[in-house]
Amino acid sequence: MKICTLYLKYEKVIYRITGTNIEEGAFNSEEVEAFLDKNRPDILNIIISKPHLIFRRVEFPFRNKRKIRMVIPSEIEETLPDNIDNFLFSLDFFPLNKNGMVVNIYGVPSVLIDFWRNIANKHRTKLYFFLDTLLLLQFLKQSTDEKNHISIYEEEEYILLNIVENGILTGSYSYHLTGAENLENTELIKEIINKKGLPLFICGPGVKTKELAISEKNIRYLDLPRDISKKYLFHYLASIKAFKRDFLSLKHSIGIKIPVSDVAIFVVFLFISFFSFSPYFKVVEKQKEIRGIEEEMKQIFVSTFPDIQNVVNPLIQAREKIMKTDITDVKKGVPSVLKVMADITTLFPDNMDAKIDIFRIAGDTITLSGTADSLKTLEKIKERIDKSEKFSVTDIGTISFDTKNRANFSITLKVH
Repeated sequence: MKICTLYLKYEKVIYRITGTNIEEGAFNSEEVEAFLDKNRPDILNIIISKPHLIFRRVEFPFRNKRKIRMVIPSEIEETLPDNIDNFLFSLDFFPLNKNGMVVNIYGVPSVLIDFWRNIANKHRTKLYFFLDTLLLLQFLKQSTDEKNHISIYEEEEYILLNIVENGILTGSYSYHLTGAENLENTELIKEIINKKGLPLFICGPGVKTKELAISEKNIRYLDLPRDISKKYLFHYLASIKAFKRDFLSLKHSIGIKIPVSDVAIFVVFLFISFFSFSPYFKVVEKQKEIRGIEEEMKQIFVSTFPDIQNVVNPLIQAREKIMKTDITDVKKGVPSVLKVMADITTLFPDNMDAKIDIFRIAGDTITLSGTADSLKTLEKIKERIDKSEKFSVTDIGTISFDTKNRANFSITLKVH
């Protein structure tokens, strides 16, 4: 079985082929097709270097991995150099204290992953992905019991630096020590080493310790595997399939946003139709049904507000009529659903991505059930209710997430 391992470093590809014979070397990235046509491997290992990798670290106050996967996009999207949909991710989970969780997030451009998947399909070869950052981490775990350290791998002008604290990767950086960037990157590396003050491990000889002003007494050199040169260290480690990484999408779901003010008008329609103080309404997504509902609403509007002869937009006209009508205040008399809905509507601006599916009122207690695009939006809803003089939150039910990553909520309010 012929196994071909390719290490992607800038415009170069460092390869190592094992099987009947061992062959090592390098070629330019644009020569990939010709290289694979010539060698026809059974297994293709791709090692992605740190310059292609985005590393993020996020802490959560809960441990439910399903919920964590749901909220990760909103936590990291503003820190990415491009749209989150243009990356694929691999995750590591680490329990924190009793209830928390730390997640290490490794992002790679989806075009890179897709390119190699297409190549593997074309050549009918098995494909596995590895990250040099994590291969270096695993090499250190096999070489030392030290849980807090800095490790450096240097080959030619490329330097990879990992920071490990409590046995967990907390930082990873790569530098190209050549040309105009040499001095600046050297200073950055020196700053990290001096600031952290952690034991320093170096993979084999060759690191420019003089340029980095590293004292030899603070360095611990790690022996490389027998008959393996430093240049092919990661190729050797990629032979261990336990170190491979799978990459998946964390794309945002795309839903239909329905303004809360329109939802309030639907409640009015159902209340008049069923003479109930516990109306149930749900936004219908099919366009044909929506047109039917709009026609019925127009007829109900005419019968409910006979003084308005010119019906242009029943939704807007009904809302204006509700706001202007002097309806008995819920605190002084029998609760009026119209008045309550008018007050509830003011708590949900149109630019807030929230949708109410169920509205119930019983005495001075109101129950709202619906969905929001994120936990941040739910927090904003609660803050607006807390600031309101007419309502207060008495209970927030269990929050769950649907298949579209939207948060399902149930809030119980008291009318003042």
